[in-house]
Amino acid sequence: MAIRLPSAEEVPFTLQIKNLADEELLDFWEETQQIESALRSEYRQAVIPVQDYERMIVLELQLRACQRDNACRI
Repeated sequence: MAIRLPSAEEVPFTLQIKNLADEELLDFWEETQQIESALRSEYRQAVIPVQDYERMIVLELQLRACQRDNACRI
């Protein structure tokens, strides 16, 4: 019997980032910053991301740090 795996577009971003290692998550954050900067310089206007990637990534990293330290203050 075949099993259908959901595509990345069907899985919410907040769940996708939970499957990334810390370094991958930081790399992804860096890439979003570079893309945003390139778009700003190319089009000379503010870029409004569909999702607030930076906030979600920072929150995920904070959560992981709290879980490692057992001292959460988010």
